[in-house]
Amino acid sequence: MTRSLVLTADDAGTDPDADREIAALLAGSPLTAVGVITAPEGDQPEGPANPGAARAVEAFARAAPGVAPGVHVVLPTPAPEGGFDDVADRVTDQIDVLAGATSAVGSPPPDRLDSHQGTLYGLLGRSYLAEAIEVCARRGLAFRLPRGLELYGDGDPLLATAAVRERHASAVAAADAAGVRLPQAIATHRGGDAEARDYATLRDHYLRLLARLPEGTSEIFLHPAPDTPRLRELSDGWWRKRTWELRLLGDPVFIREIERQGIDLVSRW
Repeated sequence: MTRSLVLTADDAGTDPDADREIAALLAGSPLTAVGVITAPEGDQPEGPANPGAARAVEAFARAAPGVAPGVHVVLPTPAPEGGFDDVADRVTDQIDVLAGATSAVGSPPPDRLDSHQGTLYGLLGRSYLAEAIEVCARRGLAFRLPRGLELYGDGDPLLATAAVRERHASAVAAADAAGVRLPQAIATHRGGDAEARDYATLRDHYLRLLARLPEGTSEIFLHPAPDTPRLRELSDGWWRKRTWELRLLGDPVFIREIERQGIDLVSRW
C-alpha cells in the first residue's frame, strides 16, 4: 500500500493577496487542494456570504481547472450557551454558496468538508460530528475527520482523553456506515508564531510529518499567505507562520523530501 498526501491551503477566500498566492501554488507547487471560506468575514457567519469566495474560486479554476475546492466551514465563536440547533442548515448553506461559485466558472463542485478552528469537532464546545457526517453523506462529500489521531493529537492532553477518543471512534464508525470518505491522518502546525519560532524550525516540523505519514491517504493543511499590512493586522501572533508556510511550499528541500519519501501527491482522499 502506498502513502498518498493531500496538501491543502486553508482559509481561502478571505484575503485577495493570499488567494493570488494560493492560485500560483496550485499551478506550480506541491499544493494539491484548497479549503474555501464562504461565510462572511470576521468568523461571524451571519448575513450575506463572503464575497471573496467567488473571486477565489474563479482564480483557482484558472490555475488548476480539475481541482475541486473544499468547504471550510465557519461557525460563530463563541457559540451561544447550548450551542446551535441549526448546524446542519448552516453547513448546507455554506456548501451551497461554494457549489454556486464553482458552477458559475465551470469547475468541479465541492468534494469535501472541514472545520475552521475545529468547531464542528467539539474542540471549542459542543460537538457537531453527527450533523456534519449526515450532511456529508447527503451531499456526497468527504469529511476531514482522521481515522487516527496520532499526527494531529501529538502532545495535546485534550485529544488524549478517554471521552474524546471514544467520541472520535464513534464518529469514524458512523462515517464508515454512511459511506463518507475520511483521510487516514491529518496534520498541521497547530501553534502560532511563538511556537513556530522561525522558518527553519517550522520546516523541520513539516519534514518530520512527511516521514511519519501512515499508509493510505492523509492530509497536511497549511495557511499560506504573503506578508502584507492586512495580514499583520488580522493575524496578530500568527502572520509570520503563515508567511513561512507560503515559503515552505516552494522550498526545494521540502519538495525533494516528498519525492525522497515516495509520497504520492493527490487532490482528494
